[in-house]
Amino acid sequence: MQRKNSLRLGVLILVTGTILGLIIASGFEFTEPTQSSPPFQPQPNVILGSQESVPESLLKLQNTSEAFVYIAESVVPTVVTVRSTRFISAAEMERYHDEEDLRDFFRFRIPKEFRQYGAGSGIIVSKEGYILTNVHVVDKSEKVRVILPDNREFDADIIGLDPLTEVAVIKIDADNLAVARLGDSDDTRVGQWVLAVGNPLELRSTVTAGIISAKERQIDIIRGTFGVENFIQTDAAINPGNSGGALVNLSGEVIGVNTAIATETGYNAGFGFAIPINLAKKIMDDIIHKGRVERGYLGIAMVNIDENKAKALGMDHPSGVFVDRVLRNSPAERADIRPKDVILKIDSEEVNRSNQIQAMIARRSPGEVVCLVVLRGGREIELEVTLGLKETQTNTLSDNKRPSEFEDIGLTVENLSLDKAERLDYAGRSGALVTKVERWSPAYEAGIIEDDIIAEIGDQDVKNSNDFYRILSGIEKGSVTIFKIVRRKEQFHVFIRIP
Repeated sequence: MQRKNSLRLGVLILVTGTILGLIIASGFEFTEPTQSSPPFQPQPNVILGSQESVPESLLKLQNTSEAFVYIAESVVPTVVTVRSTRFISAAEMERYHDEEDLRDFFRFRIPKEFRQYGAGSGIIVSKEGYILTNVHVVDKSEKVRVILPDNREFDADIIGLDPLTEVAVIKIDADNLAVARLGDSDDTRVGQWVLAVGNPLELRSTVTAGIISAKERQIDIIRGTFGVENFIQTDAAINPGNSGGALVNLSGEVIGVNTAIATETGYNAGFGFAIPINLAKKIMDDIIHKGRVERGYLGIAMVNIDENKAKALGMDHPSGVFVDRVLRNSPAERADIRPKDVILKIDSEEVNRSNQIQAMIARRSPGEVVCLVVLRGGREIELEVTLGLKETQTNTLSDNKRPSEFEDIGLTVENLSLDKAERLDYAGRSGALVTKVERWSPAYEAGIIEDDIIAEIGDQDVKNSNDFYRILSGIEKGSVTIFKIVRRKEQFHVFIRIP
């Protein structure tokens, strides 16, 4: 496929959701989300004062404003913040940064391993805790954390990733979840009002408005011969952190998953792109039900038709998609599709771009029969094709490195001796002295360091190391406990989740 020349605005950014900052050294049966609230209905009496004295045009604007308010109130609770942590080696880091720059940044020596944080968005699609997001938001993550709009936080499992569409599914174990209503992206039209809901630049629950600027965009950001790009383009402001968030219509239905931006600066320049929800839903259902994506396969290489190609083919104007090559033993070959054929329609729907055909086939399952109208030798003929199965990799939880597991919170303590208390300028005589903190452990994350003294856990005094281990062993896994810490002459508290 040829790269589009229409997007000369700047660099196309795939990762609109991942903010790489802070570099520090299923037996489930999926059901459709239930409709939690009815579509918005305009109310003629939404403004103060007598309607008779208000111009009709203003009334319409007021109704539009109320529609936006309604959508924001109904959709925001279904869009979550997704935070990820991954570790990369110094060698990998040096592929993107000069070694001298890294040494200047760290001043002394370059660590062997770096930790990167990312932030994006996700859409709750079921009461059981399944969340739709983007691959680049969670791929290769050691740990994924989900923050709900009501400030509850949960660890998330990566259920599956499909790099060829940028669709990812994660899951949390939570109750009382608001579920998004999924719309029909095939019914969207250019010029239609839409809202983008997500968490750009760590600004949670942000809503922006715009229109659908174009459909079926191919922007060449997905690597791989069989990558599927059929994006909805919008001018609703999308920025880093919006990835995985919702693009919704004026009925409050999700019609797309925000994924990418076109920009020269890394921030919104008026061009955002979303995966159509019909495609995302098919991929999501496959991941949940089958553990992999079963993608329909036609077996052709295609070229878009321009004015010159149309003349060479004896066509009045450019239309359809040119079949450049038919793969051997493919469904296309068995259906007698030939090189130099021009595909005009698939199941009565006109096609004019190769990515359009890719998206249509990707939404079908192996074994389905599709009807093609092709132009061959100046006449149209109909061909039926039984789609095959394209073997492509779908990354599942087992393919991603699991979060680090700790038998405890990652601390080693000992009794506090008189000598050590004096050395630390500690006036007390009880407590557990921290002698070791395991890197990246819950204690490390909480900021505890060697020579800290643990004086309390929860409401219980810690007099020695035996108290520390006894109290810790009695705390329920998954709960968050307050530790009272003494460091030199200062006292403070840290919150630690017990793994």
